[in-house]
Amino acid sequence: MLENKGSSKIVIVLAIAVIAAAVYFFMNEMKDFPPSPDANPSVVDLKNQALQAEAEETAEEEATSDQNTLVEQVDVITNDAPESSAPVVVETKTLPIPDVNYPVAVDTTDDPAIAAMMGDRVLGSDDAPIKVVEYSSLTCGHCAAFHTVDLEKIKEAYIDTGKVQFIFKEYPLNQPAVIGSAVLRCMPEDRFVPFMSLLFEKQQDWAYSGDYQDKLIQYAKLAGMSEDEISACIQNTDLQKRIIADMKLAGEAYQIASTPTFIVNGGEKVIVGHQPYEFFVSTFDTLLGGETAE
Repeated sequence: MLENKGSSKIVIVLAIAVIAAAVYFFMNEMKDFPPSPDANPSVVDLKNQALQAEAEETAEEEATSDQNTLVEQVDVITNDAPESSAPVVVETKTLPIPDVNYPVAVDTTDDPAIAAMMGDRVLGSDDAPIKVVEYSSLTCGHCAAFHTVDLEKIKEAYIDTGKVQFIFKEYPLNQPAVIGSAVLRCMPEDRFVPFMSLLFEKQQDWAYSGDYQDKLIQYAKLAGMSEDEISACIQNTDLQKRIIADMKLAGEAYQIASTPTFIVNGGEKVIVGHQPYEFFVSTFDTLLGGETAE
């Protein structure tokens, strides 16, 4: 009986020893394996992941901020950059120009009607000591500003007093300006300046509109032209070619780079762009030998 009890104890001890050995072996084997990707993360792991996510978010925000800063810098450069000195004609607004090429006119000067329409249109006395040739586009915002703001003051101080004569020339920079110039040239000479003034005053209403021709027709009717006369004028491609030809010749002769451009006394002085009234006063008074406008 005692032998059986002793044998049982030995078996139990051996079993415990085997289990302990198995557990020890299993634990040693498991520590050599990498943790399972599906294992639950520890608190440290979660903190590290949060820090990493925060760092990535911060980096993304910094990159976005840098990109926005770059965009702002580009906008500033674009908006504040001085105008290029390259010979590129400046327009404030334009419409898509139809794909129409106007070759330089050669024989149109032989047409008496076109020659008459393209004659000098002036404001002021032929005896004025200062002659100013203005090249402008009817769709040019700066040109409109000059005609609606400064020209009247120049007229009162210098043109009406016989000191300055203005000669008006077209420098059309898009299709509406070409058609508008043609209608303007079809006007009787005594209505040229008033109609030109009207087109500059109404520029916002017609020059940038898709139905600009309809509005030009309306204005021309108010100025006394019949619908047939207006239609014939708009369809007069020889007149349009002559306008473009004169523009090209002037651009080459005076290196015109923007509108409006004012050629004073054959090029003795050249005023580029819409300058303040005081600039014209200084220029004219200098040419007049110090004589100031009354």
